[in-house]
Order: sequence, then C-alpha cells, then structure tokens
Amino acid sequence: MTLNQPLTTDLHDMIATVACEAALAAGIVAHRGFVNASPETLQTQQKAGFFDIVTASDKAAERAACDTIWSRLPASRILGEEGGWQGEGETTWIIDPIDGTSNFASGLPFFCVSIAAYHAGKAVCGVVYDPVREELFMAAHGRLTLNGEPTKPFLRGRTDREVEVLTNAPYEGERPSRAAQEAHADLVNAFRAVRRLGSCALHLAYVAVGRVAVCYESKFNAWDIAAGIQLVEAAGGQVVAADAEGRRIEPHEDALASVKRLVVAQAGFDYQSSCLSAVMAGSTL
Repeated sequence: MTLNQPLTTDLHDMIATVACEAALAAGIVAHRGFVNASPETLQTQQKAGFFDIVTASDKAAERAACDTIWSRLPASRILGEEGGWQGEGETTWIIDPIDGTSNFASGLPFFCVSIAAYHAGKAVCGVVYDPVREELFMAAHGRLTLNGEPTKPFLRGRTDREVEVLTNAPYEGERPSRAAQEAHADLVNAFRAVRRLGSCALHLAYVAVGRVAVCYESKFNAWDIAAGIQLVEAAGGQVVAADAEGRRIEPHEDALASVKRLVVAQAGFDYQSSCLSAVMAGSTL
C-alpha cells in the first residue's frame, strides 16, 4: 500500500461520516416540519409550476446539511436543489433536502433526504435517509448498508410478470402525450403491478435493498438520482442510463446532468426481455 492509499481511505471515511451526519441533520429538520406542519413550516412556493413546489422546510433542511458539511469539510462544493452551486473544493456534494416534497406538503409520509459525495471526480458515498421510518440507506467502500447493517436482498423475480415496477411516470405538469400514454399502458400490461410512490430517491433505494425488483424514471435532476445510483451499484444491481435520444451513458458525476432516462434493477432481473428495454429505447414516457 502506498502512502497515498491510507490517506485517501481516511478521507473517504471522513466524507462518508459527514454524509451521514448531514443527512441526519437535514432529516431532523424535515421530520420536524412534517410532524409540526403548519402554514408557516410549509410556506409552499411554485418553481416550475403548480406541480413543482418548494417549502420552507426544504430550504431549512438544505441549510442544515450544508452547514454540517462545511463545518467538517470546508473544502467542499455543493450542488443543492434549492441553493444551486455553492463553495469550492475537490469534494463535491449533490443534495436533495426533501425528495418527495409534494408528498411532504400533502401529509404523506414518503419522502427522504438524498446526498451523494464525490472526491476528485470519483464516487465516494451515497446516502438516502427516510426520517419518518428512521431508515438510512448507505453506499460506501463498495458496500450497501441499511442503518449500518449489511443488506442481504433476494431476487423478487426475473420477469415483468413476476414483479412490481416503481415509476413516477407519467409526470405532472401537462397532459401526457399519446406516446407516453401508450408506453404507460405497456407497463400496466406487462408488470404484475405499477406503483407511483412520489420519491425517485426512495424508489432507487428500495430496489437497492431488494424491496422491489425494478424502477424506471425519466423526469428528474441530478440530485434525485445521484445517491440512489450509488446504492444500486453497491448492491450489485443493474443501472441502465440513457440520454434524451436513448443513447446509453455511464452515470458518472460529470454525466449525471445528461441522464434523462433511467432503469435500475436487481442483479438477476431480465432487463433485456423486459418491456422497459423498449421504453428506454424510444418512448417519451
């Protein structure tokens, strides 16, 4: 082992520790805002439209995560859903303080904090924290853990007919096109069930730990998928990412913004025979 290797390992350990601390700090704020919901804590504002909102708790949770990170690792730059790019340094953080804000604002207990960390361009860790269920999903050092314990997922099924698919499609904001409606109909026809739960990051986390076999998404930002992709990869699952034209790409840090369609699945799921392979290649769903 060279001198640089233990130093790098120590830094990665520190980054992973801080990622957990930041997720928990943001989760405390989000949970408090959810339990003690009021017009003041919600203060809902529209971003891209009535279907895309932000609350006072989103902003407060992001501040809590950023403050935690900068207090421990000042040489960090952060991309937050609410604050955009801030700070400088070789360690990059991508944060969604409340993924599932519509659920949060509506009183539905299905939302999470999502934090991914990279150093010198390489993925270090991904954390998805559900403050309602107190579940912390984490990928670090190539391992997936849930509340600190290694996970042992079993294969839910190999084919569409045997499993449920998680997807938030079709998406709010406009009437789905005929092509999107037909693509959704294909999912309904092919899978045992189609579930639309409202949090992309939790969808990916659930695939990673084996609660569901497969997930498809096509309307998201980097902060929705960055941590979840690391979780699925740490579990040995499949990650199929494509750009807007359907071309396969590797979802590294610099390429996350180019990912427009995403399938994640358990390792043994037969993606090539799934209707999702056709959806990924040509649908607007």
